[in-house]
Amino acid sequence: MNKVNTRLKVTLSSLGIILLVLISILILPYFAKGAANIPVPTKLKYVNDYVGIVDEDSKNYIVSLGNELESKTGSQAVIVVISSLEGKDIESYSNELFRNWGIGQKGKDNGLLILLSINDKKWRVEVGRGLEGAITDIYSSRIMNSEAVPLFKEGRYGEGLKNAYSIFASDIAKEYNVSLQGSNEIAQGQKSVSINPVIIYYILGAFVLDILLNKARITRFLFYLMFWNSFWGGPRGGNGGFGGGNQGGFGGGSSSGGGSSGGW
Repeated sequence: MNKVNTRLKVTLSSLGIILLVLISILILPYFAKGAANIPVPTKLKYVNDYVGIVDEDSKNYIVSLGNELESKTGSQAVIVVISSLEGKDIESYSNELFRNWGIGQKGKDNGLLILLSINDKKWRVEVGRGLEGAITDIYSSRIMNSEAVPLFKEGRYGEGLKNAYSIFASDIAKEYNVSLQGSNEIAQGQKSVSINPVIIYYILGAFVLDILLNKARITRFLFYLMFWNSFWGGPRGGNGGFGGGNQGGFGGGSSSGGGSSGGW
């Protein structure tokens, strides 16, 4: 009887060990999937391309502008390009990377991160709390979709990143009441869009006809749309902050998860 009980205990113990091993095998991938593989910052600091898709001219421009921005405002705007998120959602990955590197100044949290995952075809703009007023979620999404995503679709990643980075850097500079010499190249190019005078005459004529024949219903509707678009989409001032980590020459800033995401 004792021998039977002993054998039963050994058998149950063996089954228990096998069961634990099987459970560990099943659960381990989920833990591995949840932990982000955060890279180490490169020497370029402001542009960290781990895939090799950003051209040298764009790299040089971004590094120069990023250095000027930090020297004048203390804010740090950083680009990171990775090959894959390895199953992790881009919002969690970017927030973890932002905190791990400590982008921006500690206590001011005035950092900005543009993250690209090439194989996933996803982008993310992560904004520190100190810049959430200057660069709202809606605004950052609008800039990425209009200035960067069309170029990403053509494989011109460096140009797309350069465009978005220049605009965001200029917005941050305005928040600190300074100007950036390096951002003038793209900013002026975007403002100097010429409009054919004939088109202006057609538009004015359409407004006149709407007023005379339609009691200005269309004109009022257009003004209504313009008002709400400017109310919800424009950048606004603000501040905030809390502590964070520090890696690779960054200031110990942090992020509360504000920003925007998308794909191409």
